[in-house]
Amino acid sequence: MNIVNIVGPNGPSNPAIEKEIAFSTGYRQDVDIGVWLLPWFGVSVETGFALNAIRGNSQGMNVSSSTYWSVPILAQLCFQYPNESGFIPYANFGFGGGWNYFKIGSITYPGNFTTLSGSGNDMNNAYQIAVGCRYRLYEQFSLTLAYKFYGTSQPTVDMGDNQQVTFGSPVTNSIELGGNFSF
Repeated sequence: MNIVNIVGPNGPSNPAIEKEIAFSTGYRQDVDIGVWLLPWFGVSVETGFALNAIRGNSQGMNVSSSTYWSVPILAQLCFQYPNESGFIPYANFGFGGGWNYFKIGSITYPGNFTTLSGSGNDMNNAYQIAVGCRYRLYEQFSLTLAYKFYGTSQPTVDMGDNQQVTFGSPVTNSIELGGNFSF
């Protein structure tokens, strides 16, 4: 993700434009509820949260105590290939919203000594693609392994103290291990 623009008490801080932010490996947890309308097609609603720490000293910036939270709220089109093998491949395509929350302990830019700190949030359009496979252990329970690509449009966050930050479109890549209950 990039910092696209910062507006502070003294106006725009152009040297900070297009600075890339690096993240440490994070954590994601999801829950979705859906229904299969046909043996191969269904719809669902998914929400959850993802948490990532912003890694320090990225592109000459000193970063401390900074985190990024994301909460997807998605409607999904679900496709699967039902078969008798026990392995059921699937793909989900989600669209909806994403709540983005940033807590910035401090980000200091060298040269102009601009320091950003504070916290704020923004709700944006979101999308997700998930592909994976379920392994049916019992008639109503299966284990899942999937890859998820999730993104939102550019959040503009009011950080307080007349500071406003526009971030580039955040995207996350995650590997999911889970369980699936059928009723």
